[in-house]
Amino acid sequence: MPGYKTHLVGGCATYLIILQCIKSFQPTVFMLMQGFVFCLLGSLFPDVDIKSKGQNLFYVCAFMTLCCFLYYNRIDLFIGLSLAVFTPLLVKHRGIFHKIWFLMLLSLVMGIIIDSFHAKNSTWALKNALFFLAGALSHVLLDRVTTRLKYWFIRK
Repeated sequence: MPGYKTHLVGGCATYLIILQCIKSFQPTVFMLMQGFVFCLLGSLFPDVDIKSKGQNLFYVCAFMTLCCFLYYNRIDLFIGLSLAVFTPLLVKHRGIFHKIWFLMLLSLVMGIIIDSFHAKNSTWALKNALFFLAGALSHVLLDRVTTRLKYWFIRK
C-alpha cells in the first residue's frame, strides 16, 4: 500500500489538476497556498485510523483547534471535537475513513461548522473543505488502484 509520501504526491497532483480546472479564476497567493495545504491534509487524512504521519498531524491540528475553541469560549465545539478525536481509535483501518460518502459528509460538516463560527468566511470554508475533500479522494483512489494492481500482479 502507498505510504504517506505517495499520498502527498497524489495530493499535489490533485491540487495541480484542480488548478488547471479553475484557470479562469484569479486566486490570490494566500488562497493558492491554503488550497495546497488543505489538499495535502486531505491526502493524509484517511489513514488517521492507524499509526501514521496523518494521525500524528491530525492530533496536532485537533489540539491546536481545541485550544482555539477554548480561547473563543466555544465549549460546544470543544466538546464535539473532543469526542470526535476518539473516533479514529475505535474504528478499523480502511473502514469509515476510506468511505467516499463519509469524506463528503465530513467536508460538508466542517464547512458548516466553520461557517457558524465565522459566517463572514463561509466562502473560504467551502473552498478549503473542497480542497480537503479532493485530497482525501486522491488518497482513497490511490489505495484502490494499488490494491487492484497488487491483486493483479499476485494473480499472474
